[in-house]
Amino acid sequence: MTEADPFLRRLERNSLLACGVIAIAAWAIARGGLAAPLGVIGGGGLAFVSYRGIKSGVDVLTGGAAAEAGAGVKKAIGLVKFFTRYAILAVAAYVIMARLELPPVAVFAGASSLVAAVTVEALRGIRGR
Repeated sequence: MTEADPFLRRLERNSLLACGVIAIAAWAIARGGLAAPLGVIGGGGLAFVSYRGIKSGVDVLTGGAAAEAGAGVKKAIGLVKFFTRYAILAVAAYVIMARLELPPVAVFAGASSLVAAVTVEALRGIRGR
């Protein structure tokens, strides 16, 4: 699915790039070990699932569903999906850190890739003024 909003498209692309760069840096710091870059990728995946969940929840609440018949049911289903994603995120985070024993700092760094992308966009906005 392609994002129509150019800002969100850039944000998603920059987030993927940031996660990749952080994973490569983690691999270099770990001297070729795989746990750190896998932790970064796992954290980036958690951030991506969270982002998509929030985005779809906002789309359901603000989208054109209000004009359609049965909008209340669609909103309720959308909210159930929204909260179910957070339960899935909790289980995924547990598996990543407790079962796979990936480094929590690496998982946190990967989850921060979205924050890095937002920071880049904010700096672009400031510089553009």
